[in-house]
Amino acid sequence: MGEKFDVVVVGGGTAGCILAARLSEDAQRTVLLIEAGHDYPSVSETPVGVKDARYVPMRGHAPEFDPDHDWGLNAIGNADSLIAVPQARLIGGGSAINGMIALRGATADYDEWVALGNPEWDWPHALAAFRAMEDDTAPDLAIHGRGGLVTISRSDEHEYAPLQKAFVDSCRGLGHQEAWDLNAPNAEGFGPAPMTRVGTRRLSTAASHLDAARGRPNLTIRAETVVNRIVLQGTVVTGVELVGGEVIDAGEVVLTAGAIITPAILQRSGIGPADLLDSLGIPVVSDLPVGSNLGDHFSVPLLAPPREGSWHLDDFSLQTVLRASTSVQPGSLDAQLTMFSYLNVRTTAEGTRGLAGEGSVGLENVAGMGCVLNKPRSVGTVRIVSTDAADLPAVNPNYLGEQIDRDAIREIVRLGWSVLTSEPLASMLLEPIGLDAETVADDAALDAAIENKTASGYHFTGTCLMAAPDRGGVVDQHGSVHGISGLRVADASVVPTTPAANSMLTTIMTAERIAAFARGREFAPVDAAEADSGSRRVFAEAAL
Repeated sequence: MGEKFDVVVVGGGTAGCILAARLSEDAQRTVLLIEAGHDYPSVSETPVGVKDARYVPMRGHAPEFDPDHDWGLNAIGNADSLIAVPQARLIGGGSAINGMIALRGATADYDEWVALGNPEWDWPHALAAFRAMEDDTAPDLAIHGRGGLVTISRSDEHEYAPLQKAFVDSCRGLGHQEAWDLNAPNAEGFGPAPMTRVGTRRLSTAASHLDAARGRPNLTIRAETVVNRIVLQGTVVTGVELVGGEVIDAGEVVLTAGAIITPAILQRSGIGPADLLDSLGIPVVSDLPVGSNLGDHFSVPLLAPPREGSWHLDDFSLQTVLRASTSVQPGSLDAQLTMFSYLNVRTTAEGTRGLAGEGSVGLENVAGMGCVLNKPRSVGTVRIVSTDAADLPAVNPNYLGEQIDRDAIREIVRLGWSVLTSEPLASMLLEPIGLDAETVADDAALDAAIENKTASGYHFTGTCLMAAPDRGGVVDQHGSVHGISGLRVADASVVPTTPAANSMLTTIMTAERIAAFARGREFAPVDAAEADSGSRRVFAEAAL
């Protein structure tokens, strides 16, 4: 008989660090956290790229990229092209290597959650959870939190890297609205991105949540350990099986391996679409739409080589954003421009494309922005290709599958082009790569360029949909898998619809709430009138 724990948390990423820390607060509960990648248990052991907030150490972003921290996943693009998709493989997950943008999304996002059969996930409940988990210096305590574990900070304008300052000045010169607090409900405009950092120190959930829990005698962390499948007796979970055959017994299993790997584990365990499981010879335990409803913020990069002296590798790569709504989806916050001081072309493999463009040895670093569709309506799939955990699943995001997405991203690219080619940003860059004014002005030509440039935003969600069973749900609103006893999912894969913001903060909030549900606790909702007044106040201020 192998080891036994009350709870096994599978995946030590953004959500997994939170679940392990929160569940182990109960000294009577033994918790095992399993992570496929590396663990850096102290700051001194942590690589510079992971702990320094100036860098985004992902494939295609910075030379600090470490392939050992990445699953090496490529998604399927149009005409079977390959799109580079950085997916973290280390304790802390995406929060340990991403851009650290901590945006909340739109209040209307939560109306979509409720409509799918999740009444406890309306905006007042979500706002209560955001306030409880945050330590934000923003002044309005009606909509922001103090004293939480997630530090939210923003750069002052005098701290901006030169290209970040130029982006802001170009937005200002074009007459766009300035918005210092982009986490105010439904705020639009340009300004500093709220980020999970303290000074130049990255604050991943490994740092914010897990580090303080490491010394607890009831918490065990096993890194560089890959889970093959969930072990079940009928429809009751009894543990997990590791690659190599070791079985660890558990009273409960919580999957937090992310929106790509979590559905793959479920499918290998016999929980997933019956047609897929039958085709691979996997006995069907529960025929659920696991791996469907894949959402992602896709992006069209606008890139140009920076002029000499306009950037330095010690600059912050990312500090500023512009958020807006297109005419296609008014008020949705579906448009975002994310400015990068540098993107490293050489770390994008030859034959794939990412935010840094096509993998090539012709350039080292480029600068520019991601033109991001924050409310895509196209959804894709994640499907395992074999029963071997070493084989990564097939990921088909189905970018541009809906006409509304094509119309919206065209408008967003034109917005980005206007900023990229305005002063002072234009003078700090050489000629844009692969795009010109004539193409941008012509609908058909721009649509063709978008087809060839669309890249992932790395914000996968929805593959274990939180919804009622009759609405395609895989889990209920407490994260419990429908029809399976002792199994929860608590990561981005349960997020029902793509949030109108970078997905990290939504993932953290979701993990905090599901951890609370697992402990029989809850965040009391903010009074609905107070939550609504915050939104109305922001709109009123924007109109002044």
